[in-house]
Formats: sequence, structure tokens, C-alpha cells
Amino acid sequence: MRNIVRYVCVALVLLLLCSASLLAADSKQVIGETARIRVEEAGLYFVARIDTGARVTSLHAVDIVIKDASKKERDNIGKQISFVTRNNRGERKIMHARIAGVALVANAQGREYRYEVELTLNWKGKEKRVRVNLRDRSRMTYKLLIGRNWLAHDYLVDVDKKEE
Repeated sequence: MRNIVRYVCVALVLLLLCSASLLAADSKQVIGETARIRVEEAGLYFVARIDTGARVTSLHAVDIVIKDASKKERDNIGKQISFVTRNNRGERKIMHARIAGVALVANAQGREYRYEVELTLNWKGKEKRVRVNLRDRSRMTYKLLIGRNWLAHDYLVDVDKKEE
């Protein structure tokens, strides 16, 4: 009899855990491999690539200027940065922000330091503020790459779904 009670208790716990996981998954929105996302501070929409392999979101940025810049990247944290961004339609915006961090990023081209700023990204009316690293993406199809830091806790990715 004790074994039956023990098995029933274990089964109930497993059922509750599975139910909680399903509820958590149901509360997440499904996003495709591409999405039309607005960078609020720029007032621009970007056709963004959703990349679960990227830890941090990345935005196209050129003509980067740091006020009172230091030669050591980490010494620039907290300083004002300005840069130019351009979306896939060629719309351009000069942006200003405070440097939130510096990241050493490894990719197919090697390793490089990138400045990070806090930006608000909006998809279908839902805003989320995250760190975004700045990189010249002019040779890339997607000027905004959405990483796991934006996806976490809120989104599931369906690679068969596209939005442009």
C-alpha cells in the first residue's frame, strides 16, 4: 500500500511539473526566423534575423564616436556614444546613448571588442529593453540580429515562420 501511495505522489508531482511547463510555454509568443522589429530610440523598423546562437542582440552601427574616449575600451563604460544606424530600407538615424558595457565577441571573422548600449525593442506592441552590441553590419542582409538576451523568457522560435 505504501508503494502505491508513493507512486501516486510521484505521478502527481510529475503531472504538476509538466502542467507548469506547458503553462509557461503557452505564455510565450512564437516568433519566426525573421521579424519586423522597431528600435524605439531610433524610431526605425528593422527586418531582423532571429538568432538563437547569438547571446546578445546586435545592431548595425557606423561612424561611432565616444565623448572623451579612452584608448582602453573598458574605460569608456558610462561615457556618451553616438553612431549612425541604417535599416534594410536605407532609412538612417544618428543615435546617442550611454555605453553600458564592452564585450569580447568571437565570430567567424575572429575576435573583436564591441560596445554595448541599452535599447528598447518593440515587436507587435510588446517592448523589451536589452543590451545591444554595436557593429558594422553593412555587408550583412539583416541590420538587426536578435539574440537570446531579447528572446529569453518571452519568446519561442519557429524557424518555419517568416515575417517581413
